[in-house]
Amino acid sequence: MAPEIVSLKDVTFNYKGSKRKALDGISLSVAEGECIAILGPTGAGKSTLACVMNGTVPNFADGELSGSVMVDGLCPRQAGTAKMASRVGLVFGDPDTQLFGMTVEEDVAFGPANLGLGYDEIMNRVQKALSDLRLTGLERRPPHRLSGGQKQATAIAGVCAMLPKVMVLDEPTSMLDPEGKARVFSIVRMLKEQLGVTVILIEQEVDDIIGLADRVYVMRGGSFVLSGTPAEVFSKTDELRAVGVRVPHIVEFGCLIGASTVPFTVDDVVRTVETGAWAAPQATASPQAEATTEPTAAAPPPAEPVIEVRNLEFQYPGGTKALDGVDLTIRRGEFVAIVGQNGAGKTTLTRHLNGLLRPSGGDIRVLGQPAVGVSTIELCRHVGYVFQNPDDQLFCTTVAEELGFGPGNIGVDGPAISARVEEILDDVGLTRYRDVWPKYLTKGERQRLALAAVVAMDPEVLIVDEPTTGLDWVESRQILDYLQRLRRDKGKTIIIITHDMNIVSLYAERVVVMATGKVVGDGTPQQVFSQPELMARACLRRPAMADVSVALWGEVALTPEAAAARLFAQARPASHDAEVVIA
Repeated sequence: MAPEIVSLKDVTFNYKGSKRKALDGISLSVAEGECIAILGPTGAGKSTLACVMNGTVPNFADGELSGSVMVDGLCPRQAGTAKMASRVGLVFGDPDTQLFGMTVEEDVAFGPANLGLGYDEIMNRVQKALSDLRLTGLERRPPHRLSGGQKQATAIAGVCAMLPKVMVLDEPTSMLDPEGKARVFSIVRMLKEQLGVTVILIEQEVDDIIGLADRVYVMRGGSFVLSGTPAEVFSKTDELRAVGVRVPHIVEFGCLIGASTVPFTVDDVVRTVETGAWAAPQATASPQAEATTEPTAAAPPPAEPVIEVRNLEFQYPGGTKALDGVDLTIRRGEFVAIVGQNGAGKTTLTRHLNGLLRPSGGDIRVLGQPAVGVSTIELCRHVGYVFQNPDDQLFCTTVAEELGFGPGNIGVDGPAISARVEEILDDVGLTRYRDVWPKYLTKGERQRLALAAVVAMDPEVLIVDEPTTGLDWVESRQILDYLQRLRRDKGKTIIIITHDMNIVSLYAERVVVMATGKVVGDGTPQQVFSQPELMARACLRRPAMADVSVALWGEVALTPEAAAARLFAQARPASHDAEVVIA
């Protein structure tokens, strides 16, 4: 039995000025070399728990801490954050709070240098960390000129380079592309299995946690409400849904088909189906699964283009060519997901569509009119843009003022602004916060407010950059459901930039794939996920259900419901034939 390295006993914490307990009687024991995953909705207390382990809370966050906290034989509160840094590496959810070097290389080297290591050892660690996180070639790039995903990779690399005994990772993959996420999880596995590092992993990527974590804890309201092995926790699907944690799609598929044992891997599913260890379709097919088998109506004729991009090129100061001859047409009413690895040019492309960036070459047309040379304030009447970080665009003193600011700037009169504000407050569920300072809202609420502030200007096209970053599954679905309603009820054209292939599967009708500043693929989610070479080129991983359906039938199903319906439809003729023979 490995010795205990992290021990929390009845830990409670209240932030100064708050009546709510951020942590409420937390007890946790972690052995050396273990990987512990902590799940839960936004506001559950996960980040506070992470900061308690290295002394950031309460040494840098005022509040009242009670209970016992010991990490590697030290009490973080007494030892201080500086001393704990050599034992506990903490990666924050927001990389901008952790990057301050003049270059990527300097930032990654900062931690090892402060440990007093020699130059050669520092540089060896830096180069290894940069290679592991796919940052080679960006050594001299200033961190502020990185994409969001590249920033997060840099923050992780800086902590990895210190080789701490305990690594606490607070949603380290939330801004990374799918291949980057896979690489981070492989690094976590290497740290645990080869270097013996103890890992505390706060994550929303439940599919990856199943095969990585030794134990899983689920938090809500500052307390643990579920705990156990991944198999024990993820098999409790009703409890997970009640908390707001996404059920892994493979597990959900197993529940839908009435599997005799809960599957956790593609091999588990294949074995379950091949051995017939699942219930008869008549007993398990849900209305939702049945509905997926209904024939779809004929596709309507193509709508008129709202965005047309031809041979678009853009080069940042310093010579970085971000766009290299992009051609793209977006039609009215489409729901389009733009995907690709970090640095592929997704954000750069979309920021040209409302004048936030101006092209080095090529042509852009919005609603049939040339966009080059047109002011941003004029373009934003037609193309709204929601930033990846809502705090980059929220600056008014109340929620209601935030919603009214944009319409006022484009000339909407006072009564019309008031009517829009009241309608949208209700639409996004923020009516009770109309007079609240936006900074007091949760991340999910701020994300909804940032989106609503753009919707208030009533643009024909909405571009949302990484709408689900840092949000739990319930909040993510709320944002995407709202976008879907805007498309369905008000005819808006929706463009999202995302790394979440589960979101793509559920919402996008079209996927535009980018790599190295070019559009390299364009089609339905099924078409894109059916092209392994394209997925590899763009550093993408298809959702687990796509892997399952390809393994079973050689074709892509996007959701557990669709895959279950496919299995039921395949089983019914055989069951009917059997009945005829018996008769």
